[in-house]
Amino acid sequence: MQALSKPLLKYCASQISRRAFLGGAISASGCIACDRLARSQSLSNYGASGGCWLEPDEATPLMEGQEIIAYASGNEEIVPKSGIAGFDRALANSLARLTHAFDVLPGFGYYDEKPGENNAYATPAVRLERADGTVLFGTRMLQDLLQRHESPDAAVLAVCAHEYGHIVQYKYNLRDRLLANQNTVRKLELNADYFAGYFAGVRKLENSNFPAAVFANTQHSFGDFNTGSKGHHGTPNERAAAVVLGFVAAHDKRLTFQQAIEDGLAQVGA
Repeated sequence: MQALSKPLLKYCASQISRRAFLGGAISASGCIACDRLARSQSLSNYGASGGCWLEPDEATPLMEGQEIIAYASGNEEIVPKSGIAGFDRALANSLARLTHAFDVLPGFGYYDEKPGENNAYATPAVRLERADGTVLFGTRMLQDLLQRHESPDAAVLAVCAHEYGHIVQYKYNLRDRLLANQNTVRKLELNADYFAGYFAGVRKLENSNFPAAVFANTQHSFGDFNTGSKGHHGTPNERAAAVVLGFVAAHDKRLTFQQAIEDGLAQVGA
């Protein structure tokens, strides 16, 4: 994937809105990478794959004793972890939007990270019938994001969109193509960024005030230059470009999600 050009950055900035709604309920204007400590944490925090993906044997201990819910309508029971009135219900609505946009139904739950960890994971492990894997959101990461001064709700949503992108990779058997002959998880992670951008494009079509380009700008800020590390997620420009390309696929090209799956693979060279 090529570096993000100045015209593309300009396009990105032109889409930014400071007044928008997460799930149609609360204001949003920011986001974050799936693992904002990619540049400093050890590879053990990325699971065996080196990315924010856990194999079932790694995920099972984290899921023990945790409440896992699949959000298909947004009206399901919520897990009140945020401590903010209305946030958990709004997040449930947004997860249901992700379910319909990506045609996946993962379980969603929280887990308590080990000391020093701050993360979210996707895994093919399931606790529910019909579930397409599970997204596990670290409680420390949740509280950390909710303490951000600017649009903490959108930060949480962006993490979820990226992790749901990993669930898409699992459901449609994309991981082998994305990891083939690779020494890092870069293509796997950039492809998940593309899916997050696609979701932002879908939301922008639904709500012109949705701050879609903030996804790209923020992912840009959490890129890394550890190109020799297995956990390398992509440079700042690469991560932002992946989000923008996904956004364009949904918003400008109006690709169906099935078309976007192939386009997303092509965009990262898989």
